[in-house]
Amino acid sequence: MSLSIAADLSCLASRPMTGVGYYTRHLFESLLRDQPGVDLRVLVSAARPLPPDLAAWRQRAARYRALRFPTRWKNALWTGPEWPPMSALLGHTDIVHGAFHLLPPSRSAMRVVTVFDLAGMRRENVHEDAALALHRRLLEHAAPRAGAIIAISHSGRADVIELLGADPDRVHVVPGGVDLAEFDAPLDEAMLAALKARLGIDRPYLIHLGTLEPRKNLPRLIQAYARLRERHPDMPQLVLAGGKGWMYGPIFAAIEANKLAGAVIWTDYLPRAEAVTLLRGALGCAYPSLYEGFGLPALEAMAARVPVLASDVSSLPEVVGETGILVDPVSEERLVDGLERLVFDETGRAARIAAARARAETMTWTHSAQALLAAYRAVLDRP
Repeated sequence: MSLSIAADLSCLASRPMTGVGYYTRHLFESLLRDQPGVDLRVLVSAARPLPPDLAAWRQRAARYRALRFPTRWKNALWTGPEWPPMSALLGHTDIVHGAFHLLPPSRSAMRVVTVFDLAGMRRENVHEDAALALHRRLLEHAAPRAGAIIAISHSGRADVIELLGADPDRVHVVPGGVDLAEFDAPLDEAMLAALKARLGIDRPYLIHLGTLEPRKNLPRLIQAYARLRERHPDMPQLVLAGGKGWMYGPIFAAIEANKLAGAVIWTDYLPRAEAVTLLRGALGCAYPSLYEGFGLPALEAMAARVPVLASDVSSLPEVVGETGILVDPVSEERLVDGLERLVFDETGRAARIAAARARAETMTWTHSAQALLAAYRAVLDRP
């Protein structure tokens, strides 16, 4: 049975691309590649010129529409008069899907929206006020109107039901995934050596992948790392791989206060190939986030055979399971102990690596696309 979908994938236009973009791109690419009978039509809009690589969707999708249109105007039109409907842009379809918090208008198709996380509603001081107000408005418009809401973890699903008052029968889980081939290709040793030389990495290192923002809990990670260096002067370096997001001042203040210049290295945003290469060369991945909708970097570390320390909150236990070291992210003592195990527990290291890789092999983008297709079928089957 064929299925027609009109998807607003405008989040793919954001640069630099972060977790929202990677999730959306891989999920919909896999939907087209692995699920027969899908007629996918794609809308992408932004105020700025669209990145040239988005033109590839002209070949991937049954129909592709690119618009130079300010996002704030689209938000206002789609949450106010709910105009124009997606059918006016991409023709009539069975489903219309907003891939990032904004529910597209429709006169006849069933409406679906993806909710990545409710960090700002769950925890204080993790988003700037304007961003929090915008996303709250989009989500409060979408929740009572969507035929289906896609959460990217079971933890996220529980938050959507509790914090947005959504009907549990309408909230479906489509988890993130991993491209195993990306981590199984031969490691580019020359690129890794050049990266290490450029960044000042001169010994084994731990890595944190992600935008610098409050919920990543990096000041507390840095404090724990500084304490562990007092105990172990031979500690690996700590590499923070990601661009500046918002409210990141305390991160650099913690580095300075603990006199960690040269020990803690900030890379800024890295192109995908460089980020993956640096991850694959790491001794371990530290990801003690206060809240994650899913936590792709943890799963990618598992696929890369890099042992993981992660938080025991929100979605991360779903991703890591029993294959990593899970700690209370607000306890500096637990972080110190967890980092020490991550670095120095050679006995458990090999077992954690093998178990994490086996778990990652069950969490591919093909599995994610199957879950999305099942959610579409469910919303169409509802009376």
